[in-house]
Amino acid sequence: MLSSFDEFYQIVSVQRFGSLVGFSMAVTYYGPGEHPAGFVGFHVTAEFNGDLQRLFGTSSAEVQEDADVLFLARRLEAQLQDLKWQRDSLQYRYERFVTESYPNTRPERGVGVHGITAAFHRQGRGSWRACFKVARYQDAEAPRQPAKVFTFSKPYSEVWEEVVGFWAEEHGVRSADRQRVLDSPPDPEQFKRLRRQMNEHEGYDVPVEALSPVFAEQRSLLAKQRAELKAKEMKLHVGVPSPVSTDIQAEMAAWFESVTRADQR
Repeated sequence: MLSSFDEFYQIVSVQRFGSLVGFSMAVTYYGPGEHPAGFVGFHVTAEFNGDLQRLFGTSSAEVQEDADVLFLARRLEAQLQDLKWQRDSLQYRYERFVTESYPNTRPERGVGVHGITAAFHRQGRGSWRACFKVARYQDAEAPRQPAKVFTFSKPYSEVWEEVVGFWAEEHGVRSADRQRVLDSPPDPEQFKRLRRQMNEHEGYDVPVEALSPVFAEQRSLLAKQRAELKAKEMKLHVGVPSPVSTDIQAEMAAWFESVTRADQR
C-alpha cells in the first residue's frame, strides 16, 4: 500500500487506468432513530478486494453537530478512514492493471496486463495481420476511441517497445512498471496458439502466412547465429591440409615401398 497521502494524491492526479473492478466508498451518518439497530454515528463502507466497514459512534455527544467536539472528531475520523480506503482501492486497482490481464480477456489474447492484447486484425476483406492492440484511455466526456493497432512492420522487439511506450503514456503507468513490462515481452509462440484458438474454436480462418512477420526477427537472428557458427568453423580449418585423395595415397604407398626395397638391397 502507499506510504503517504502525498503519493495517493500524486497518483490521483496522473492515473488514467480507469475502472477495473466494481468498488464504492461511502460515509453515511445515522441520527437518533434512523438506524434499525439503534446505532448513532458514521458508518464507513468500502468494496474492493472484499467488503469493508467501520463504525464511528456519536451517541455520547451532547448534540449531533460539529459544535460538539466529540461529534466533530468522529466525523473527521470517518472521513479520514474513507480517504485511506480510497487510497488503498486506487493502489489495488493499479496493481491489478499492471500485473494481470483484464478478467474478460478472451483465450490466448492476454499478455499479463490490462490494456494490451495479442490479436489478428484485418480491415474489411483485407488480409489478416498479426498485431498488438492497446486500449486507449476513455474520457467520459468524449466519444469512445478504438484501440490502437501495432502490426509487425518492424522487428518484434521494436514493436513491443512501441506498444509498451504508448500503453504506459496513455494510462499513466509508473516508469518502474513500464520497464518491467518492456523487459517481459510475450513469447511469439503465443500468436501460433491464438491462430489455432481462433480457427479451431471461434470459426475464423486466419492463414498461416499471417504468422510470418511475427517470426521475422527470430528467423533473422537464427540466420545470423548460423553464419557466425559457419565462420568459426572455417577459421578452425585454416592451415589444416586437405584430405589426400585415394589415388595420391596409393602412389605414395607404392613409392614408399619402392624406396624401402632399394634401401634393403
